[in-house]
Amino acid sequence: MTALREIQSSYEQRFNCMICLCPRLEMVSGYCQHRICTQCLYNEDNIRKPSLDKCPTCQKEEAFPVIRPAIPEDVIEIQRCLGVRSCPHTGCSMEFWEWEMEEHLKSCPNRQPSPPKPALRKGDRWFPERTILPKQHASLAVVHLIRVLRPEVALVSRRVTLRRSTQQQMLDTH
Repeated sequence: MTALREIQSSYEQRFNCMICLCPRLEMVSGYCQHRICTQCLYNEDNIRKPSLDKCPTCQKEEAFPVIRPAIPEDVIEIQRCLGVRSCPHTGCSMEFWEWEMEEHLKSCPNRQPSPPKPALRKGDRWFPERTILPKQHASLAVVHLIRVLRPEVALVSRRVTLRRSTQQQMLDTH
């Protein structure tokens, strides 16, 4: 087993829910310091499931709150820092480790086909994506793309571009 796989395995053992054995963003720590995800611990009414009156690991009674607590955003952020991710596809509620993400995204039933990338356009001619534009044309291409894709931003972007070129001309003359 490689060192990376050992670390991943250690994380899975320490930070997965003890019941479903899955990584979750919303975890509840018991008074005994064991952790269970809210999906396993609470029913639809946000009341602790009767079968979990005792911690499944140490058997300590009343280790977890009876009423589902609000999970603080910093606890969720800690889970993210550990590498727990949620599927970015709308309608998919899967959560998994970062190293499992690529595999999930390939097989996610809610994945959407990727939109084609826009090509750069100068005048009426379309440039393939591999075309490298000279520096002065690159900024014009960006402004054009912004104008096409985000018209409300185009006016501001053009002013910024013109202001920069005016400032550069002033610096060049001094």
